Amino acid sequence: MNPITAAQRLAPVLTAPQPAPASASNPTGIASVSAVPSTSVILGQSNTISDSETYSRQGLLPGQVRYVWEKDSQDKLATTLQTAFQSSSSAGRFKGIGAALIEQLAQNGGKNISQSVFAFSDDSPIDPGVLKLQQQRLRENPDSGVTFSLTTASGATIRLSLASSEKGLAVSAEVEGGSLSSEELKGLGNLADSFQSTIDGLNEVPPQLKLGALVKLDPKLFSSLQMNSKFESLSGEQTFSLSLDDKARSLSLQGPSGQVQLSLDTQDAELLGKSAQRKAAIDNYLTQFDAAQRRGRGDENLMNLFKNAFTQLNSIDDNRQPAVQSPTALNDKDRALLSGLADFSASISETTRRSNPMRLDETDSFTFSTSQSTTVKNRGLQDRSVEQNQQSKLTASFHRGLNPLTNLMLGSDRESQNYSYHLIDDQASSTTRLAYDKGQLVEASATQQASQKERILTYVDGHLKSDVTTPKAVTQSRNVLNLLRDAFEQDRIAQRDRGVSLLEGLLQSQRSRWLLQTDPSKIAA
Repeated sequence: MNPITAAQRLAPVLTAPQPAPASASNPTGIASVSAVPSTSVILGQSNTISDSETYSRQGLLPGQVRYVWEKDSQDKLATTLQTAFQSSSSAGRFKGIGAALIEQLAQNGGKNISQSVFAFSDDSPIDPGVLKLQQQRLRENPDSGVTFSLTTASGATIRLSLASSEKGLAVSAEVEGGSLSSEELKGLGNLADSFQSTIDGLNEVPPQLKLGALVKLDPKLFSSLQMNSKFESLSGEQTFSLSLDDKARSLSLQGPSGQVQLSLDTQDAELLGKSAQRKAAIDNYLTQFDAAQRRGRGDENLMNLFKNAFTQLNSIDDNRQPAVQSPTALNDKDRALLSGLADFSASISETTRRSNPMRLDETDSFTFSTSQSTTVKNRGLQDRSVEQNQQSKLTASFHRGLNPLTNLMLGSDRESQNYSYHLIDDQASSTTRLAYDKGQLVEASATQQASQKERILTYVDGHLKSDVTTPKAVTQSRNVLNLLRDAFEQDRIAQRDRGVSLLEGLLQSQRSRWLLQTDPSKIAA
């Protein structure tokens, strides 16, 4: 018996795609997703049905899934939605959807998009009001979701939304406050892959930051961007936020292992140095971040996220258009002792753990913060001054076994209590100052400071055997006035005789004297 049953539905009911034999027209052997006619449902790949197989009113075999759509459509977005929805992992729920949504919005000229799909495994009739309520709840309170807002230079705002739950998946796209030009539509389409790579990267284990073109917007087309996401996984909830405009950039990522935060003040573009100067500063910071992670035994994956965030947000300036030089603007000489980066504040903090059941006051923790601030006085005048301060702070604590050949397994028995407990408290700073009097350079100084303190408590069979604190501190102040005067003079001659500037090359080997250094032993005399 092979009955064909009538079905009433609010939107096309789709059965899960079934494998099909490979052929020349269908080399993959995967059936296309298509709407089942409302008057009939054809089930399975075989014309033979055993007596034990019982059909529902909707023509479904027991356990078979039907899909109810918000709108009848067989476009690429709908196909991508069903493929992603059938993914067995929550991480795969948004696979390809972000790119497909942007591409469809760009291709249809910016017309609003709204689509959702829900899975049902029973044959209960679907009430339109209930379905609408489910769609609303999914969009307002998803288990996992992504929102994306992009403002164009002309004033229009593009809003995207992706929402997922156990039984549903929904997307929407709309344009507010104006229409999109052909150039803006093309620019939007160019962001599709980077939007998708960002989503995919955040869903990797461990998470990765793959922001791509999202952090390199064309200012002629777009003025600001905001992206937020929340993902649920077996290990816990992860949230992400990215915000960019012409005044500030910020990124925040928080998950089960800890959080990363970064904020850049980009209002004063005159502080930015040339590419080589900025690269030297970024490389130096990354070196300090690695040193902090090793010293405090921080989570390597979380630190990699921190480093990637720092690198990618600062790389926005690599291809910036040079500003028109005005009489009141800072020049390369004024920036000689600066990092060349925008002012910022950044921090990384691991989730605190209590790994010793016998001493719950002993925590395993890692927190590192760093920042840069710059002050310019009498900008453009002949008695101007520029001062920049870079600083960092590390606090960490961890347990280490006394026997390097065995893993530390702390328990409630004294035999397991053979370990050293380390508490780290480090601080570092670098201050540079450059000043003019009546147009003549009269001051150029650099001060580096670093202090490290480690307290080590050693326990044998649960008994405290030693408590030792080791402090280190170094402060080095330098007058680099003659160094800069010589560099400026050589650069002047090179520009006069050969039409080229040598200033950056002359300063490059000297920057270790004033960039941030967190290790006292590496601050040269």
